[in-house]
Amino acid sequence: MLFSLVVLGFIFIIGLAIGSFLNVVILRTVSEESIVFPASKCPKCQTPLKWYHNIPLLSYLFLRGKCAYCHEHISWQYPIVELLTGCLFVGLFLRFCTPFDAFFGLSVMNPISWSQVIVYLFSLVITFFFITIAGTDIIEKKVSDAHTIPLIAIGLLYSILYSIITFVAYTKANGMPKINLDFFLTCPVLYSAAAGILGFLIMEAISRLGLLLVGARAFGEGDSYIAAGLGTVFGALLGCSAMYTNFLPIFQMLVLVLVLSGVIQILVTLPLLFKKLFQNKDWVTLGSLSAFIIYIILYLYAQYANWLTNNIAYWTSTVILVLLGIFTCVKLILGLKENNAEKGLYLPFGPAMILAGFIMLFTVVF
Repeated sequence: MLFSLVVLGFIFIIGLAIGSFLNVVILRTVSEESIVFPASKCPKCQTPLKWYHNIPLLSYLFLRGKCAYCHEHISWQYPIVELLTGCLFVGLFLRFCTPFDAFFGLSVMNPISWSQVIVYLFSLVITFFFITIAGTDIIEKKVSDAHTIPLIAIGLLYSILYSIITFVAYTKANGMPKINLDFFLTCPVLYSAAAGILGFLIMEAISRLGLLLVGARAFGEGDSYIAAGLGTVFGALLGCSAMYTNFLPIFQMLVLVLVLSGVIQILVTLPLLFKKLFQNKDWVTLGSLSAFIIYIILYLYAQYANWLTNNIAYWTSTVILVLLGIFTCVKLILGLKENNAEKGLYLPFGPAMILAGFIMLFTVVF
């Protein structure tokens, strides 16, 4: 049991250290500074920090949340990001490496395969970019291409490397496989690329619909790149899994991530939004939003209960969901524009997409 706790503690500490670095990446992306130079400094008084001022979590606690020099308050962002990253590192280790079983608990560690380690490391790289994207979007309300483009590339690269390794291993064991259309249609690279393109197109279609109707994008352009990144990442994970032999589950997964993102965003802004709609007596928008929320809940439950395994049922319900969502978005955009209600209501959509991605990362069987 002691060995198990040491392993988990070591992973947690590594996560804390990475989280400390992520704080630097987030803040210096916002300030457009190099993440290497200059050395860490107080954002208020600009005084360079000593090494013992940068110990994850502990320095914040010992300094009581204040700078050692100017005594200004240090943002809660620092310990939150560090702690979150440490917990995610441990959680993803338990999720993908399955080191313990329910019966023996921490007393015995199961053997961990190389394939589990590879998926785990891939999930850590994803986590690095997920937290960075969400952090910059929350602070600055913008998404950097320096984070989204690599996320898209990493999903594609993972599927490419997996395909090469699988091809070489199969060729050594069974000889050259038959190269035909089916060979290419089942290639994980195709799944990852197609999911990335589809994610981008879905978000762009919704965004440009707002541009067409009211002259303003429904979402920022960065959100479309986040959707593309989610597509390549989950397209790679599902495409490289033997459980998925066609593109439909990957498409369903992508739709589910985007729908869940919308649910999260709505839940966060719902109190303010309902209050504003009620004050403006906008009953049509209020009704459509309520219907959209109820339908999303039913749609997700139907997915969970496997009621949508029939293609006709799935596509019909999905089309209704999309149309109802588009109608609701249009009404919301029109209402915000007419009543100048953007102030106090706008929240970046990127963090909701990232949170939905983490939820799927922990719950979907790969």
